[in-house]
Amino acid sequence: MSVRRARALLAVLALATCAHALLDDALEVIKLSKEIGEEVLSSWDIIGKPFNVTGGVELPLVRRREREVLARLGQVSRALEKLELGVEKSETIAILIAKSVGRGARLELRLLEMSDLLSRIASADRRMREYVRYQRELERDTLENFAKWCVSHDPGALPDLLERVHSLIVPPHKNLLGRGLLQLVLDDLQQDHPDLCEFQLSQHQLIYDMYNTISLTEIKGYAMMQFSWMLLRIYGKGNFTQEASLTRTRYGERTSQTAAAARAALVLAQRDLYRCDPPHHKLGETYAEVTRLLQGYVENEVDMNTEGTCRDNCAYYTLAENHHCFADQFCQKQKICKGRIIDCQYIDSDMWICPARLHSNRRYDWIEYENGRTFGRVGSCMQGTTKVDSWWRWLFWHCSYCMCLCDDASYDSDRYFSLWDATSDVKNNKVVTGLKLVKLGRVFHLQVAEGTLGERGVVTPGNWVPVQKFDPLDPGMRDGVDFHTLSYERRAVDLDELDSPAGSILTGVRFRMLGAHLHFEIRSTPFNFTTGRLYPEKSIWLSNDNTDGNAEKPRKRLELHRPDIPTRTQTPLPVDSSHDQYIEFTHSDFEADAAQSTVPFIDIQPVMPMKGASLASGAGVIHRGSRGSGGFLAVKLSTYDFARHVRAAAPPTAFEEEDTTEFSPAIN
Repeated sequence: MSVRRARALLAVLALATCAHALLDDALEVIKLSKEIGEEVLSSWDIIGKPFNVTGGVELPLVRRREREVLARLGQVSRALEKLELGVEKSETIAILIAKSVGRGARLELRLLEMSDLLSRIASADRRMREYVRYQRELERDTLENFAKWCVSHDPGALPDLLERVHSLIVPPHKNLLGRGLLQLVLDDLQQDHPDLCEFQLSQHQLIYDMYNTISLTEIKGYAMMQFSWMLLRIYGKGNFTQEASLTRTRYGERTSQTAAAARAALVLAQRDLYRCDPPHHKLGETYAEVTRLLQGYVENEVDMNTEGTCRDNCAYYTLAENHHCFADQFCQKQKICKGRIIDCQYIDSDMWICPARLHSNRRYDWIEYENGRTFGRVGSCMQGTTKVDSWWRWLFWHCSYCMCLCDDASYDSDRYFSLWDATSDVKNNKVVTGLKLVKLGRVFHLQVAEGTLGERGVVTPGNWVPVQKFDPLDPGMRDGVDFHTLSYERRAVDLDELDSPAGSILTGVRFRMLGAHLHFEIRSTPFNFTTGRLYPEKSIWLSNDNTDGNAEKPRKRLELHRPDIPTRTQTPLPVDSSHDQYIEFTHSDFEADAAQSTVPFIDIQPVMPMKGASLASGAGVIHRGSRGSGGFLAVKLSTYDFARHVRAAAPPTAFEEEDTTEFSPAIN
């Protein structure tokens, strides 16, 4: 990646990172905007209406009013600090964004400019907070000069900085300056399809966080300008009633236009959240496997019929089983398939087989036939190769070794999926904040993380809901009720991406059986966005019950073309599935892997927003893969759609001045 692109991506960090925890705190930007507007309005009341005086004003009175205004400003400052509590720029986030796809030059320049502007406004805000903290030790000139800068018309003063920020979001002349920054970011994300999954943010979240950052900056600027007018009025520099009113009006215009731009981008932004390939695949940490479902198996035809004859050929045995071990041949040297033997084929008479190491899920590491054909990656053999030769019986019957598939649901085969619900504690107002597939013993389970829902989409992070481990052989466990057993006929998994209706959020997931397919469902619960209250009694389970047998629009099968082991792939595996498809667990390719592995593998990485908790409305089961790879079966989340909740909260439109003679600054 070029230095220019990396710089642009780090500029995104300046916009997005400082908003990551906004919704994790007690207040939300829109609500805070309204509260600060009301605080500013009430603060004008303590100044009073000025009137002409002849004798001037005593300094203690000026200082008292100054302290009262700064105390109000301190309250506003603490509210802003509460919103920013715990927000730190993370080196990890910077690295993840830097690895993302490059930005164009136009976008890069605008991001860098926005980063610079926000940094300068944040610096002014920090200075203001210091002045509030040390107000008793400060000279009047210090506060007065700062207040003048906050309302100055000079280039580089606070009003100019705020207007420049706004012009990047809502260009004043679109025909000349083009589209706004939020739309440019979204266009770039969608065009180049970056792996946002690397840092667990959906496009929707990224745009929403940028909007929150900009909105928070507007609130800071508005508060600084309004309190500056108050201070200047106290210091006898003028009335400033009209100026304060114009400041309020312009703030309302900017925030309204910014909200409209954010809504337009959010409506188009994708809300998908899933995991990418990790830097290094590790069994049991990033992926797990269904084992020995359909596995390549070498068997002589003489052992696949009760008569012990060789009068048929390999192709005859489409469905068979082992009946004996004739004359202690190769069958004596390998573990017998005690289940069904399926789809046999003749490759060549003689071969060298490299048996897999003890306790491996494989039977063979590789096979090399006498005709030169190879199955698997031929190389060294830790166990030593075994020569396997077909033979003639009674001159005219050839007892051939066949390459078949073994479907053996023995204790060595991990092929079970739990059908138990995985839900959040809705009675205690908890929602799903994370999702993953886990393998406990021989069984795969869905597991959810939960968090407590609060006002306006605020979610307090919680923990992963414990999964109860069981074995299919445990007393009382029922196939088709408590778990599903994969088999040759029942190995399909439906690939669906489900979302809750408007006004509802995700509170549970589960698998159930739909015919012979393992089928995914979500639980959706209505809630009140303003109060954060869930309505558990109105929860419903949602699914896409379409099947491949539908005559009008059948569910489509996702084909795996000669699939190799997915961990061997050197390039990232993208999502190649779509809603309303299904995939079948199958064996890996004969040539690539001697059909020893069951694919797809299972991605067990947790899917959870980087904030630790975020509102989710949907979930799904997807496949990440490419041609020639078995890929990974994985889960995804859909982040909540905040678009309809984004709106500007205009400050109060007017304040009334009361007649008072208690204090009136002299007009200098």
